[in-house]
Amino acid sequence: MFLLNTFTDKEFHMKIMLNRNAFLAVFAILTGLLCCAQPALADKTETGKAGKKKWGGRATPVVVTQAVEQFLSPTIQVPGTVLSRQQSDLPSEVSGKLTWVADVGTHLTWGEAVATLDDTLPRLRANENKATLSRERARLSYLNKEYKRLEELIRGDFSSKNELDKIALDRAIAQAEVSVAEARVKFDEETLARYIIRVPFDGIVVKRTKKPGEWVSEGATLVTFSNPDKLEVQARVSEKTISHLKPGYRVRVLADNRASQGTVRAIVRIGDAQSHLFEIRIDLSVGNWVAGKTVRVDVPIGKPRKVLSVTRDALVLRRDGVSLYRVNAENKSEKINVTTGITGGDYIEILGDIKPGDNIVVRGNERLRAGQSVKVIPGNTANHNAVKDARHKGKTDTLEKSS
Repeated sequence: MFLLNTFTDKEFHMKIMLNRNAFLAVFAILTGLLCCAQPALADKTETGKAGKKKWGGRATPVVVTQAVEQFLSPTIQVPGTVLSRQQSDLPSEVSGKLTWVADVGTHLTWGEAVATLDDTLPRLRANENKATLSRERARLSYLNKEYKRLEELIRGDFSSKNELDKIALDRAIAQAEVSVAEARVKFDEETLARYIIRVPFDGIVVKRTKKPGEWVSEGATLVTFSNPDKLEVQARVSEKTISHLKPGYRVRVLADNRASQGTVRAIVRIGDAQSHLFEIRIDLSVGNWVAGKTVRVDVPIGKPRKVLSVTRDALVLRRDGVSLYRVNAENKSEKINVTTGITGGDYIEILGDIKPGDNIVVRGNERLRAGQSVKVIPGNTANHNAVKDARHKGKTDTLEKSS
């Protein structure tokens, strides 16, 4: 028994030694691998740092435009409303029961029907008048033949002149009756045509004031019809502004982060008795506008004068003032402090160390620093210069205070 226990203890100790040696061997292998991998990791880290340094040294891409001398007029913004130039309340020209009306939102082209009335009774009357016309024409045809026959008899002394005169009278009366019947038929045709209300231009049904089955009187409005493609802006300006406007003058219309050009079409030189403002109408030939939208219009309040100007997006507003960045011949940025003046459309007057033709950064200037290397890339400055609505308002307010 003692020998058995001794053997068991020896075997147990041998197993412990074997496990310990195996653990130490595995530990040594892992330590060797880590030592070999450390230089490679260090190389990668250094390469990554060098790559970052190299990227940070690259030229910053920017979009530039040139400072230009041009005539600008001081402007203010006035509210306006987009209206359709073609909008009508279409009435019924006759009385009757409404049988069909186009639904709101229906697109129709010129001459298409927008509503119909019951024309049963006028159609029956029209058929009666057509029959009367046929009868009168038949009677006139008979009298014409009788007149010719009597003329032949008179030449042969077989009839008297009195009979021919009587037939001539009857023929003249019959001719008048035919004319009356023809007028009645034409009147019926025009009346029946008015039982179908047709649109006078292309557009959509905006409002429906009557429903099928209702009785409508002559002159009652059935639908409101509008052309959404022919639009204009209605705005009201002061007497000071109207003296600087004339038909054909180009103005800028702004709303919802977009802007487009409009042309003054008409100026109503009769002011409102209460507001003392004058109405102007501006054609909107471009832009995705909708009738009923509220917009703002840039209108002049002074005479134009020649100034050095840049687009609004060139300005960088900071607590220490207004500045812009100029790209020099070495493709490095130069920070120039400027003072702003009058605004006109997308452009604003600047006063500072800037000359006409200087390349001014308009995109990428938010994080630009003086002396930084830049790379001029092509960009759609026209779209960029169409200053966004909310941004315009904030910039304009700040600029006016600084100037």
